[in-house]
Amino acid sequence: MTFLDLFRPYDTMSATHLRKFMDDHHPEEFQLVDVRQPGEYEQGHLPGAYLIPVDSLEDSLEKLDPAKPVITYCAAGPRSRAAAGVLANHGFEAVYFLSGGMNGWEGNRAEGSPEPDLEWFRKARTPEEHVALAWYLEDGTRTFYSRLADLVRDLGDSGLFMQLAAAEERHKTSLKAVYEGLTGIPAPADFPHSVLSKVPDRNFMEGGFEVDGVLAWAQDKSAAAILEVALAIETNAYDRYLLLRRELTDEHARRVFEVLSDEEKRHLDKLTRAFEELLK
Repeated sequence: MTFLDLFRPYDTMSATHLRKFMDDHHPEEFQLVDVRQPGEYEQGHLPGAYLIPVDSLEDSLEKLDPAKPVITYCAAGPRSRAAAGVLANHGFEAVYFLSGGMNGWEGNRAEGSPEPDLEWFRKARTPEEHVALAWYLEDGTRTFYSRLADLVRDLGDSGLFMQLAAAEERHKTSLKAVYEGLTGIPAPADFPHSVLSKVPDRNFMEGGFEVDGVLAWAQDKSAAAILEVALAIETNAYDRYLLLRRELTDEHARRVFEVLSDEEKRHLDKLTRAFEELLK
C-alpha cells in the first residue's frame, strides 16, 4: 500500500453490462455485495448478493475474496461507489459498482447522484501533502454540512448536520497539528494551499464531490437520496483516516488519526440510523 493507492481507479457497470456478466460467469467466479441496509435488502436484492452495509464494510473484509471480481451496489450509486473505493484501497484488484443501483437495475427512474472528480487528488504524494489535503477536504465537508442544514427540512432534525459541521471544524485543528508535528515547523499562513502542489478553484469535500455541485443537485432530491450521499462522504473519510493511521510512522500522527477515524465511524453510524428511520 502506498499513498497513491488512496486514489486507485475503479470502474462502473451498467445494469445491462452486469446482466451479461452474470450470464457469462458462474456465480462462484465473482462476488455481488449489497451495501444497503437490511430493510432495503429484504425488500429485494440481486441473486446471490452478500449483504454488507457500507457502515460495516471495513469490519467485514474477511468475508470477501480479494482475488475474485467484486461488484457493489446500493439504491442509486453513492454508497456503492464509496464501497468500491474502500475495497480498492484494501487490495481488491477487480472492483466495480453498479451505476444507478437497484433503481437502474429494476428499470425505475433513478434520482441520479453527483459525480466525483478525483483527478486533482493524485497530486498529493507525501505524508505532509496528504495531511494538508485531508484538512482541505474537511473544510469543504464542513461547508457542505453547514449549508445542507439550512437546505434540508424534511429530515426533521437539521441539527445532525450542524453537529457534523462542528466536528469537521475540530478535525481541521487536529490535522493542522499533525502537519506541524510531521514537519517540525508552524503551518504557513496560507495552509494548506502552499503545501499542495495544486488546489482547485472550487471547494471539494471527501469523496471528490464538489460542494456547490452537490448542493445544487440536492435542491430537489429526497431525504433518502441526500443521506445516501452523506453516507458516501463519511465512508470515504473513515477509510482515508484508517489508511493514514496505518501508513504513517509518526506515533503522534497515528494516535490523532485513530481518534479521527473513530469519530468518522460514529458519524457514519449516526447517518445510518437516520437513513434507517426513513425506511420505516
